[in-house]
Amino acid sequence: MFISRIVRSIDHPYMYGPGGRFANNRRMQGLTWQSFKHHKALQPLFAVIGTGCVGVLAYLVRLAVKTTDVNWVKNKDPAYPYNYYDGKQFKLLNPAGVDYSQYGKERPRFE
Repeated sequence: MFISRIVRSIDHPYMYGPGGRFANNRRMQGLTWQSFKHHKALQPLFAVIGTGCVGVLAYLVRLAVKTTDVNWVKNKDPAYPYNYYDGKQFKLLNPAGVDYSQYGKERPRFE
């Protein structure tokens, strides 16, 4: 409270005068809907950045759900998360066409 009273009591031309801080610290152009419609060059920029952010978020969700690095199941058996992925494809792309149905079935079982 004491600091806010001091800040409110500042009455200096540097803050409020012509060319002062409050006159220069207005909203940036393109961040209000009216100025966003006016600045056509910002529209593709916002679209590309927005699409990139959505793609990154989708990939992070996929990493949290589909990979063996994160275990969402509370199971006492430490090998359970790895045995769960036997015969399943958890990689995003499969350009080589590997058949994952028998993948991991031939490894030795240590139980």
